[in-house]
Amino acid sequence: MPIVLRPAAERGHLVDPGLSGTAAFSHGSAFDRHWLGFHALRVLNRVVLAPGATRPVARRANMELLTLVLAGTYRVRSQAGDSGPIHAGHWHRLGAGVGVDVVEANADPSSSLRLLQLWVQPSRSNAAPVQAVGSPAVGESRIAAPAAGTGGALLPWGAAATVRRESVLPGASFALPATHASACWVEVIGGELALRAPGGGSAVLRGGDGLGVADEAAFALVSSFGADLLVVELPG
Repeated sequence: MPIVLRPAAERGHLVDPGLSGTAAFSHGSAFDRHWLGFHALRVLNRVVLAPGATRPVARRANMELLTLVLAGTYRVRSQAGDSGPIHAGHWHRLGAGVGVDVVEANADPSSSLRLLQLWVQPSRSNAAPVQAVGSPAVGESRIAAPAAGTGGALLPWGAAATVRRESVLPGASFALPATHASACWVEVIGGELALRAPGGGSAVLRGGDGLGVADEAAFALVSSFGADLLVVELPG
């Protein structure tokens, strides 16, 4: 499978009362039959909620949802519990399991809320719903990993995927391992990276851009000015 690029400019647009954003894969008002997901990664959205906005109740089932608060104060309620205020830099995990009714809100009446949200198919269907909130320690990059895995993570979850947040210093590179029996999605949260593909070709990725790779040899992404990355390692 070749490396696939998903620039921010080509993503679908999410537009609802009190909400705007972009969708890397087909979701809600941003339907795209050519981008229905990447392996077990089904949703990858950037969402902005207006000050004080509360989203209508939405049903979620048999999906692992992970949300990074980029700016503002987030709150989510469901049968799995009430998260309380979640601030920038913190993460929320919802294992929807057998099904929950979710209400998401911007808990700040005066400022916009910006979120990065991803959904991954779980390892087991119809599990009991569960939620958790995590605040990474300085230098902690391993955000979510299988609950039965070794080495631990900030948020153990019920998916066979591992999620990391990585910082690339100016002038440094980020190495992607070989993906002969797996797949990987890299999302640029901010900054800039240069891709030099193993088989030739190049591209520059900036905040909001992403790429997926599977069945490829190891290669590196190089950053001149530094970059903030979300890295999702997926079963093949």
